[in-house]
Amino acid sequence: MKFSWKTLGAVVAAQLVLLGAFLAIERARRPPNPQDLEPGEAARRTLAVDLTMPELELRRWDGDVFRLSEVPQRPLLLHVWATWCPPCREELPDLLARTAGDTFVLAISLDTDRHAVADLLDQDVPPHVVFADADAIRDSLDVTRLPVTFVVTRNDRIRLRMEGPRDWSAPATWNEVNGVARQVSP
Repeated sequence: MKFSWKTLGAVVAAQLVLLGAFLAIERARRPPNPQDLEPGEAARRTLAVDLTMPELELRRWDGDVFRLSEVPQRPLLLHVWATWCPPCREELPDLLARTAGDTFVLAISLDTDRHAVADLLDQDVPPHVVFADADAIRDSLDVTRLPVTFVVTRNDRIRLRMEGPRDWSAPATWNEVNGVARQVSP
């Protein structure tokens, strides 16, 4: 039997094709990794929407579970972020330092390591910083990029979706948020 580089090349190429197909199938089958969500540095847009707020299961710093419907104050500003998202890290201090008038701010972290959040916030995690499962947020709110912020009216309607980082120190940002938050959907 004579050695053939052509035959060896064909066998190696076939194995690479099979390996690529296997990896693609495995990637599709495994649960998504929270880090697969992309920071939205360039994607900054505001969308007017009219959606029913889904029920979300959230966790406080101490691990206690609560549902979004248990938050007594409405309207809500739901801000979805993570410590591994550079634009999120930049804008979070301004968001947490501001008050939104009568709009309650809830910062939902997708981090699985709560200590990363504590480190970012100098060990002082305020009660309105909560944690959620990235898959649940992705499925219920169609979050594929971070950060993303939702304005929820008093009657539990999502009326505004703000994708990408914002200047939370700007009065114009809060004027827009509060104006939408006061709306009442039919």
